Amino acid sequence: MHPTEDRQGQSGSVIVVGAGPVGLATLKECLAEGLEVKCFDRQDGVGGVFRYNQTFSGGCWPTVRLTSSPWVTAYADFPPDSESSKHYTTQQYVDYLERYVQRFELGDHLHFGQTVTAVEQTEKGKWRVTTLDRQTGEKQYHYCDRVSVSVGLHLNPKPVDLPGQDTFTGEVRHSSTYKGSKGLAGKRVVVVGAGESGVDIATELSHVASEAFLSLRSGKFIIPRINPLNGVANDYDTNRIRNAPPSPLRNWFMQFKRQLCFHTGEHTPEAAFRAQLLAVSSAGPASQTVTKSDDFVHRVMAGKLALRKNVVGFDRENVLFADGTHQPVDVVLFAHGYTPVFPFLKHPDGVLARHPGDIFVNMFHPDNGDSIGFCGFVRPAIGAIPPTGELQARLFAQVAAGKRVLPERPHMLKAIEMAKQENAAMFPTQPQPSSVISWIPYMDKIAGLVGCKPQPLKLLAQPQLLWSLCAGPMTGAYYRLHGPGHSEAALKTIRSLPRMHRLSEIVTYLGLHFWTWPLQVAHPNPRWRPSISLF
Repeated sequence: MHPTEDRQGQSGSVIVVGAGPVGLATLKECLAEGLEVKCFDRQDGVGGVFRYNQTFSGGCWPTVRLTSSPWVTAYADFPPDSESSKHYTTQQYVDYLERYVQRFELGDHLHFGQTVTAVEQTEKGKWRVTTLDRQTGEKQYHYCDRVSVSVGLHLNPKPVDLPGQDTFTGEVRHSSTYKGSKGLAGKRVVVVGAGESGVDIATELSHVASEAFLSLRSGKFIIPRINPLNGVANDYDTNRIRNAPPSPLRNWFMQFKRQLCFHTGEHTPEAAFRAQLLAVSSAGPASQTVTKSDDFVHRVMAGKLALRKNVVGFDRENVLFADGTHQPVDVVLFAHGYTPVFPFLKHPDGVLARHPGDIFVNMFHPDNGDSIGFCGFVRPAIGAIPPTGELQARLFAQVAAGKRVLPERPHMLKAIEMAKQENAAMFPTQPQPSSVISWIPYMDKIAGLVGCKPQPLKLLAQPQLLWSLCAGPMTGAYYRLHGPGHSEAALKTIRSLPRMHRLSEIVTYLGLHFWTWPLQVAHPNPRWRPSISLF
């Protein structure tokens, strides 16, 4: 069948690549600005990596639960329909996304089963997007003014290339191919990587494998999804008061609390083991990504899942570890991450090939300006990607509608370098450029560009709401209180969330924050700057 061309929508038009949570938010926000929008996705429905599909690599497996709670994960203007803090299964989350599509009437703009094979600029500065129909094989060209790339971070697995790999008699796979424990029962399995996917996969396999191992370079900051002390989601403590002090002070205080609990006998064996893992990690708890897992620690302590140093090579049936030990293994699953590359982006100079952490606010390439945006390519160290991507989508839509103007190229380049330096100081173990961000500061930065950052002077007339902003769980709803896109639905979210900390803890965190003022005078060092503003 000959390729067809779609030349409609030449003015004020946008094409969104990807119908995951961030792609849907981008579609919705662009429509709200009166733009003509189409969204393409290779899947058969919404959800992106959260939609289980046996055919595609990447994505989820049947038993996955989200690591951020429903109220923290939710769109700012579309609260979940449950008061529970129990984490969604992927099917529950896809159901929530489908309700979002219905609520904002996005269905007519979604085109499924369409793989985007090329995104390239024309001589007139427009964009041509090539799609391939998975069922018919038909190729079609679509033209637009702007493109939003919203396919997410989990698209291209990092390669594996270790000494002796060609001699290994077992199987080497990336975790993107993992679709469940079927076929791995009774086998000896090593999972490499202590991120959330790696830990959950290793925990699941420890129930069926003859031997299960988790390989990690160093220790790790690991917390359960649900706080065992109060039964609510652990991400409810991502508030401004807790996260305002500089990271060195937060690291010291969190480690001090653990030591104090140990000496007073308040540590459970599980908490003591998590403290031990943190103690041998390469950074403090506020300076690394957190891994949320409910059963991992129990399986290790029960002797069902063994920890090993990082894999450095292979020798026939053996996997070699950094401490010199070796282990005969049948399958090695590398859960060591993804590389943000975009094979469908075509550009003669290759300028679009830069890492999202190397462009303006992880969204806009200085050499392409506002004609193409990358939404959803950030990973909060602790927090949730969907509300972060939603705020990016709001900025992209505002820029596409001509309501916001990006800085000039020299200013963007300067901002990029400053952001990279700050990121390297905040997360010293992360390779740069990095997609890892400090959640609240990044959200505040994007909200400042959108014009929707919470306004404390207005909130003084609503002290209960102001207190929630400071001491309540962080959600995207706080960025719909004022400015463009404000929503009454956001208030429902804010008022439904409990306060996580006791008053004594809040006073302590406030004290840590205010101590930074004299420290900054005595030691004008960026290490002592507050990590965020309280507002």
